Amino acid sequence: MPDQDGLYIDKRSRQVCVDGQLQPQKLSTYECKLLLFLASRNGEVCSRAETVSAVYGTAYEARTDDSRLDALVSHARRKIGDDPHSPRFLQTIYGEGHQVLDYKGNKR
Repeated sequence: MPDQDGLYIDKRSRQVCVDGQLQPQKLSTYECKLLLFLASRNGEVCSRAETVSAVYGTAYEARTDDSRLDALVSHARRKIGDDPHSPRFLQTIYGEGHQVLDYKGNKR
């Protein structure tokens, strides 16, 4: 894994490296899909509908998907060591969606 500052993801192993430190927990398949999708948008804020479609492959339904996406974001933040009150990487833009910042790349 890289030893530079920022967030790196190994797609095959679903392991994360933050600021040169390998994180202890592997990402789930959906957590990995979430982070890679948002990172691929280069800091652009992605709506809940776009994110649900990309991660789960289904159309967005607020009744069921809001809590499912919130839980997924929370779990992913915990595994990358992001503070939920002041996240560095996985940010929620209230009323708009989510974005990933400071993503440096991935190992294929």
